[in-house]
Amino acid sequence: MAVRNNKRKKRVRKVKVVRCRLTAEQKEFLDFKDVPTLEKFITAQGKIMGRKRTGCDAQQQRKVAQAIKHARHMALLPFIAE
Repeated sequence: MAVRNNKRKKRVRKVKVVRCRLTAEQKEFLDFKDVPTLEKFITAQGKIMGRKRTGCDAQQQRKVAQAIKHARHMALLPFIAE
């Protein structure tokens, strides 16, 4: 019977820690009129980024999404990217 050689190198993944931009900038209140901050949470296609990309917790992500939707409704942000 053949003997297996199990001395292969295992791949080690580096985990990139993503921190929330709201806590990094120490923003306590997110306003829909703060367009430069909201643009950081939108992709090039105009979609709202997910929690894994933004690093926000669930409560902050809901506030970000509501603020972006409100800003879109008030025509401060576009619905689609140009």
